[in-house]
Amino acid sequence: MSETSLTEPAQTPLTEKITGEVLGTGLRRTVQFPRTGSLLHSILARPWIDPVCLWAFKRVLPASRAWAAAGASSTSLEGFARQLGLFGLPPRLRSKLNVTHRLRLLSKAAQTRWSEMAFEGAEGDLAAAEKERRQTAQSYMANRFRYLSFAKKYHVSAVRYRTPKPDFAIEALSQVLTDPDALFQVPETLPAIERSKTIDHGDAIEYWLRFESDGVGDDPADTCYAHVYEPKQHPKSLPTFFFAHGLAMETEMMVDGPRSFLNMARVGMRIVLPDGPGHNRRCKAGYYGGESFLTEPPISGIQHFVRAAREYAAMIAWCRAQGPGRISLGGISLGALTTQVAASRWRYWSAECKPDALFLMTATARVSALPLESSLGHMADIDNEVRRHGWRAEHFEALEPITDATTEPPIDPASIVLMVGKRDDVTPAAGGHQLAGQWRIPKDNLFVRDRGHFSAAIGLGVDPSPYARMFDILSR
Repeated sequence: MSETSLTEPAQTPLTEKITGEVLGTGLRRTVQFPRTGSLLHSILARPWIDPVCLWAFKRVLPASRAWAAAGASSTSLEGFARQLGLFGLPPRLRSKLNVTHRLRLLSKAAQTRWSEMAFEGAEGDLAAAEKERRQTAQSYMANRFRYLSFAKKYHVSAVRYRTPKPDFAIEALSQVLTDPDALFQVPETLPAIERSKTIDHGDAIEYWLRFESDGVGDDPADTCYAHVYEPKQHPKSLPTFFFAHGLAMETEMMVDGPRSFLNMARVGMRIVLPDGPGHNRRCKAGYYGGESFLTEPPISGIQHFVRAAREYAAMIAWCRAQGPGRISLGGISLGALTTQVAASRWRYWSAECKPDALFLMTATARVSALPLESSLGHMADIDNEVRRHGWRAEHFEALEPITDATTEPPIDPASIVLMVGKRDDVTPAAGGHQLAGQWRIPKDNLFVRDRGHFSAAIGLGVDPSPYARMFDILSR
C-alpha cells in the first residue's frame, strides 16, 4: 500500500490542508537542533515567531486530541465519539478514521520490524528499517492535521483532563512533602539496559538503549528508549551529553528528527537523546505525545518528573560504566525543567547516577507556578481547568518543595549552563533569572537572549554557543 493511497485530498478543505502542511513542515524543520547556518532558523529565531507558535499549539492540540482518539478507536465511529464525549457524528467521518487506522498500523508494523532487527537479533538492514520506521511514524503523526477543522467545529478540548481536587491531591502528597527527595530516590538495583545493534556512519555510530521503567502512581511501567550517537574512534574518557526534548517534541518519530546531533557526536561526544515519558514510542493509546504530562494537573506533571529523573539516573550510571568521561544532563523546555527538578531532588542518589554538569535551556526556578503563569498553560486552558476544580496559588505553593529549585546549587555552578529568553512567558523569564541567581551561575555560563520561549530554542540553530560552552566544560 503506497503512502499516497492513504491520503484523502478530495475530502480535505483547502484551508485545513494548507494549515496542516505549513505547521507540519515548520515543525519538522525547526526542531533539528543544532542545525547552524540555516537561513530558515535565522528568519524564525525572532520574537515574532512566539505568538505564532502559541497560536499553532492552540489549533494543533485539540486536533491532536481528536487524532489520538481516532487512533485508539480503530475504525469505530461510535468509539471515536465516546473517546471525545460527542454524539451524533456524521457517517462520512468513517473515511477519516479509516485513513488514521491504516497509517497507525503501518507505523506500528515498521516499529515492530525495527525493534526485531535492533534488539531481537533478526536479520536485515537496520538503517533501512530505521528509515521506514521514521517515514511511517511521521506520516501517522502528520495525520493529526486532518483533524484541524473537525476539532474546531466540535470544540474538542486540548487535553483529556482528569483534574483532582487540591485538598485530595495535597493530602495524598502530605508525607512526601516532609522529605520530597525520598520521592525521587532510585532503586538499589538499577534496571538492566540493553544496547541495540549499531548503524555505521563512517566516523560515527548510531544505536539505541532500552530498559524497563517502573511506573509511578497510576502511570504503569513501560519501556524507556534512548537514541545514542558517538564517534567511532574515541578515548576511554569520552564525554557524554544528554539532551532531553520539550513537551510534545517527538523528533524521534520524524524523518529528519535529531540527525543533526550526529555532527555533534563527530566532534568527540556521546550524544544521548532519551524518550520522555508519554512521548515517541512511549505514547499511550488514546493520547498524543506529551498529553499525559498535562492530563491530571499537577499530579501527572509530578509523576513525569519523578519517573524521568529515575530514568536519567539509570542511563547516567550506564554511561559511567562505559568509561570515565564527564557527563552532562539537560535539555530544552520540559527537558530542562525535568533536569532542574531532578538535580534539586537527587540528595539520595549514588555518585554513579549523578551527572558532572547541567545544561538548561529555557528553565525556571518556579516550576510549581507554571499551571497558572505559563502562556502555554493558558493556551491549553490549564489555568482555568485547575481553578474550576478549586486550585489557587497557595495550593501550588504547597508543592514547591517537590518541584521548585533548591536555594543552593546542586553541583558546582561553574558546571551549569543556562539559557534564558528575555521575552519567555512559557517558562517565564523571571523564573529563569531567579534560577541563575539561586544557583550562582557564572556570567560565562549564562546566555540571555532577547527572544521568547520558541524563538530562543530555534536560535540555538543560529548561535550554538551554549552547546560550545557545555562541550568546553565536559572536555576539561
